[in-house]
Amino acid sequence: DAASLAASDKKTLQALLQQQSSADDEDGPGAPAAAAYKSHSGGIFEVLEDLKEKAEGQLSELRKAETNSKHNFEMLRQSLEDQKGQDSKDLDAEKSARAAAEEGKATAESDLQMATKTLKESSKELETTQGACMTTAADHDATVAGRTEELKVIAQAKKILMDTSSGAVSQTYSFAQVGATLSSDVDLARSE
Repeated sequence: DAASLAASDKKTLQALLQQQSSADDEDGPGAPAAAAYKSHSGGIFEVLEDLKEKAEGQLSELRKAETNSKHNFEMLRQSLEDQKGQDSKDLDAEKSARAAAEEGKATAESDLQMATKTLKESSKELETTQGACMTTAADHDATVAGRTEELKVIAQAKKILMDTSSGAVSQTYSFAQVGATLSSDVDLARSE
């Protein structure tokens, strides 16, 4: 195949073919010269041998390059498969972590709702308790004010009693009655 030959090899082959055809043209018609039987095929065989050696060398290089390319491809394919496997494991781990995080989030949201509900209930209870405390404190203050007023009145009554009965302190009193006889309801009313 002339298309697969290198340019220098093509030129050599064409030069050889032109040389052969020019030699044929010079002889012309008639009896061939004695030198015409001399073999010119030696040059053609040498060129063909050179072309064969070059082709085999190129084929060997191409096979070596193909083997290297195939080896590199296999290494790349193995590397990509390993990376794909690792990526799948990482993806599974991420999915598991995400599921756990979502479960934790759901639990936290539930806890937050319960805490919010408890806070509202506690706030209402606090308001009720504060109202009761304020009422109790007001009642206590009123009771203390009433007792203070009572103590003032008792102290004033005691002072009045002390001032009006200062002579009675020196006398002795007894609970025994000395001869009072009551015969009727009228006598009882008079004694009071």
